[in-house]
Amino acid sequence: MKPPANDEDFSRKIEKAAEELKKARREKSGFLFYASRIGIGGWLLALPIVAGAYLGNYLDREFAMGVSWSLTFIILGTAAGVFNVWYFLYRE
Repeated sequence: MKPPANDEDFSRKIEKAAEELKKARREKSGFLFYASRIGIGGWLLALPIVAGAYLGNYLDREFAMGVSWSLTFIILGTAAGVFNVWYFLYRE
């Protein structure tokens, strides 16, 4: 890449690049954009639920106290997952 001829040419190229970047950020559309958002949301919801199920199952096996830790932690994982998805969408 050769250097620009003068400062005006360089400034125009920078302005053009900035406009293209702004346009690309405004145009958040397309199948891949929405598919990635759905995929991220799915992981944000599923991981806390699965982690809660594993932790609850472990506690049920180790400490049999008559309380279903699995159910308790699945419910807590679901609440945490819903909060994660809400926060992700709110932040965007």
